[in-house]
Amino acid sequence: MINFKQTLMTVSAIGTFLAFSMSASATSSVIYADPVPGSTEPGVCNGGISYEWTVKMGSSHTAGFVNHVGAKSFNEPPPAYEPPLTGWTHTSNWVAFELEKDAMVEIEVMRQEGVPYTSKDPVTALPIMATARNKLIPAFAIYSGWDDTSCEDHRYNNSADFDWSTVKYITNAPNKGGWATAKRKIKLKAGKYSIAIGGSPKVLDTYPDAKCDPLTDKVCYAYTGRHGYRVEIETHPVGKGAASSSEDSSSTSN
Repeated sequence: MINFKQTLMTVSAIGTFLAFSMSASATSSVIYADPVPGSTEPGVCNGGISYEWTVKMGSSHTAGFVNHVGAKSFNEPPPAYEPPLTGWTHTSNWVAFELEKDAMVEIEVMRQEGVPYTSKDPVTALPIMATARNKLIPAFAIYSGWDDTSCEDHRYNNSADFDWSTVKYITNAPNKGGWATAKRKIKLKAGKYSIAIGGSPKVLDTYPDAKCDPLTDKVCYAYTGRHGYRVEIETHPVGKGAASSSEDSSSTSN
């Protein structure tokens, strides 16, 4: 399973140029990298969750980044992904988020058009540049802690703990309304958190075949392939003793 996620996604390093951070704190940063990469030795399974992003923020900070995820990565349908483990670990994006001070944290994940990435030519299997689609129904979940020790599995629970990881579920923004933007505002204590970002379109009775044509079939376009997203995170100071790891509010919008 080592490097399976990187092989599946074939994400290019262009992600490093699609991030920003603004803060008075010199230690705040947004990096396109796993904070503790796992072993690349064949047969060795460690390193925990293979994070795409490492984000460190203070209590008065704005940060953002752009990337792409699988169309149904947050909520894959049965029979392959039976509840409650309906998150697809390898087609979601994971953020290793570190908060330097207690803060009110506002997270917004929205649909983004024109996100480039490296794919494979279906005939030659050689690397080619492609553009992610722009019909993502974004959703995300927040967990306490980072996981740098577990053996990463294919499936995760987007609304509770899951037994293969050390992270602990806090809350989520499942975007059941199917909007182009998902939001969450939450008071968090200083510490480390994991954020899973993916796609969660409306559940259908039947899904398009893997060989469907996205150029002619709207359902195929929306329910398959890679779709672009943009994240914006803001942190705001809270009064002494006011922060807690609990949900404050959530909303979705188109």
